[in-house]
Amino acid sequence: MSEDDQAGKPVLFARLNGNTLRAKWPGKRWHGAYPNIDAAAEAAHQDGLASFVIDYVTEEE
Repeated sequence: MSEDDQAGKPVLFARLNGNTLRAKWPGKRWHGAYPNIDAAAEAAHQDGLASFVIDYVTEEE
């Protein structure tokens, strides 16, 4: 996917903190304890986001 394909799409932010994956997207605060990124993406789809870019951090410096 090129940067042009991503321009203007909403962003699903996901952060792994130990064994807990938390996520947020437009209209949602940080929430959840998802087992994996697929579950977080499915929750965003269920919330009405048809298409989005994923910003997933597994380890912060």
